[in-house]
Amino acid sequence: MPRYKFVREEITTIEELQDMIDKTRYEWLKSLLAFLYLFGCRVSEALQLRRRNLWIESPDLAARIGVLKRRERSKGPYQTVDHILRVNLKAPFISDYLLPYLEKLRPEQKVWSVSRQLVWLRMKEVNQQCSPHVFRHDRLMKLAQKGATEAELMDWAGWSDPRPAGDYIRATGRLAARLADKVD
Repeated sequence: MPRYKFVREEITTIEELQDMIDKTRYEWLKSLLAFLYLFGCRVSEALQLRRRNLWIESPDLAARIGVLKRRERSKGPYQTVDHILRVNLKAPFISDYLLPYLEKLRPEQKVWSVSRQLVWLRMKEVNQQCSPHVFRHDRLMKLAQKGATEAELMDWAGWSDPRPAGDYIRATGRLAARLADKVD
C-alpha cells in the first residue's frame, strides 16, 4: 500500500482564494471555489450535488455529500456513501458567492453542470499552481491543526481507513508535540 505524501505543505489562505475568485468571470466557478474551500470534498463529489442536497440548518449550511471513493475492508468495488457536512453560515464566502448562486437553482437542478475537466481547465486559467484537490488537502490540514481526532478526520473525508487521517495528524506535528509533553 503506498504511503500518502504531502507535496504541498502550505495552506491556502482566505486572501489567496479571494484573489482566485476575483480573477474569474464565471459565477459558477466562484461558487464552486468557495464550496471546495469550505467543505473540502473532492471535485467529483461536489459536481454530483443537486440543489436539494444543500440546505440551511441554522447556524450552518449543510451539505449531503456522496463520498465516491469509499471501499469496504474487503477491497470490493467503490461505493457511494452519503454523509452530511456542516459549515457555519458566518464562514467567509458563503453569503457573497455560495448562497446567491444557490438561490437561483431549482431543487432538482444540479448545482454545477460542468465536467471535472472544465473545472480543472478554468482553475488553471485563474491560478497555474492550484488544482481542485488542493482545497481538500487544505481543509483536512486545517481540521488536523485545530485538533481534530483521527475519527473526526475520517468522518469528514469519508475514509474507511484510518491511515490517511493519521498521516494528516502527523504532518501537522501535533502528535509529536503531544507526546513530547508526556516524556519527562
